Amino acid sequence: MVRVISRSELENWLDMKTSVEIVEDFFRDYGDEKYVAPPRMVTAIEEREAVYLNMPAASLHVGGYAVKLINEYRKNPVLHGMEAAHGVVLFFDIETGVLKGVLDAVALTSLRTGAIGGVGAKYLAPVDSRSAALIGSGRTAWTQLTALHTVRNIERVKIYSPTKANREKLAEKASKTLGIDAKAVDSPREAVENADVVLTATNSAEPVLSGEWLAENVHVTSIGALPTRRELDLETFRRAELIAADLKKSVLREAGDIMAAVEKGIVDPAKVLELHEVVKQNLTRPRNVHVSLLKSVGFAALDLYFTSRVLRMAEKMDVGRVVEL
Repeated sequence: MVRVISRSELENWLDMKTSVEIVEDFFRDYGDEKYVAPPRMVTAIEEREAVYLNMPAASLHVGGYAVKLINEYRKNPVLHGMEAAHGVVLFFDIETGVLKGVLDAVALTSLRTGAIGGVGAKYLAPVDSRSAALIGSGRTAWTQLTALHTVRNIERVKIYSPTKANREKLAEKASKTLGIDAKAVDSPREAVENADVVLTATNSAEPVLSGEWLAENVHVTSIGALPTRRELDLETFRRAELIAADLKKSVLREAGDIMAAVEKGIVDPAKVLELHEVVKQNLTRPRNVHVSLLKSVGFAALDLYFTSRVLRMAEKMDVGRVVEL
């Protein structure tokens, strides 16, 4: 019997506070030796401006094998009026090989990605952070903002994305749902200047902000998982005195903006921290750090752990549908 959990079921049931707790537990427990996770396979369909990502991981420690298959069709919103991303996560019992769960990969990825940013902000963002900038207006932009609001007392946010209707809609949602002063603005610079925390959640091939705009005491969270993507410019990396990665080997191999900064000699890979080190050592933001940065691309071991925990919770609470394949 297989438990199937849909996108709407995940979004309506699994809250961000729980998601942040799960991700923090993962990093507190993480050890590379506990997981077998081959490099993800990327298949580009250039004629459709699409990409498929295949991400497997196994762990006796967790008790499962999971594979996430997720895609992105960049033209979908305009051409077909649908979301850009679709996919599933399959979870197998490691002892028997029996398929135990099928979960929507888009909602699960958005929740865990937001939670990664939340964990990073919990340890690295200024403790008195009250204002945020958000560049992006999609699903993951929203989870980044809700995760930040979960760990910091954010009172106001300025939101920019290229489409005015999208940024205004997200600002209205933030005001109503989070109870904060949310404003849609007409430029990324207007959003970023004087913000305590800057969140970028885009699929841009070019930098969406300039490091020159950043305040004197700020934390930046950037997500992005392809060598062709460039959310952050070189000046942002030059100003960052503390750089952390959710998983360093993946970030340095997959995130185009930090790859460029390493190539230019701006970032020393040896000085990049890993988020599990930050969590395990309970590292808080040093007083002499003015700009901190978390770069996140996600990785299969976390997907496996997150899926395992979510399935156990779903079984106890009878979330989803149990079917026979």
